[in-house]
Amino acid sequence: MVHQTADQISKRWLFIQYWGPVLLYCGIIIYVSSLSYPSQYLPSFFSGLSDKLVHGVEYGILGILLYRAFRHTTQIIQCISLAIFCATTFGISDELHQWYVPHRHADLWDVVADASGATCFILIWVFIMKK
Repeated sequence: MVHQTADQISKRWLFIQYWGPVLLYCGIIIYVSSLSYPSQYLPSFFSGLSDKLVHGVEYGILGILLYRAFRHTTQIIQCISLAIFCATTFGISDELHQWYVPHRHADLWDVVADASGATCFILIWVFIMKK
C-alpha cells in the first residue's frame, strides 16, 4: 500500500482544480469543431453573432483557463505569454482539424480572432485580479 503525503495530495488536487477545466473546455471545443454544422447544436443567440466574435470569446475563455492553470500549478514566470501561445497554438490545431471535417474549412482569420480573444481576455483578467 502506497502512502501519500499531504503535499502530494495537495499538488494532485491543485492539478485537477486548475487543469481539469482546461482539459474539459478543450474537449468541448474539439467536439463542437468536429460537427459538420455546429450552429445547429448551439443556442440560438449565437446565430446573430459574428463568427470572429464567437471565436474571440471562445478562445478568450480558454486563455483565462490556461493562465490560471499555469499561474497556480507551475513556477513559470511568463504565464501570460505562455497562456497566449498555448491558446493560439490550440486554435491553429483546431483549424487544421476543421480542414478534415466535412462541410467545414480552415480559416486564418479565425486563428487571428482566437489569438486576439485570448490576449484581450487574459490581459483584462490579470488587470481585474490585481485590483
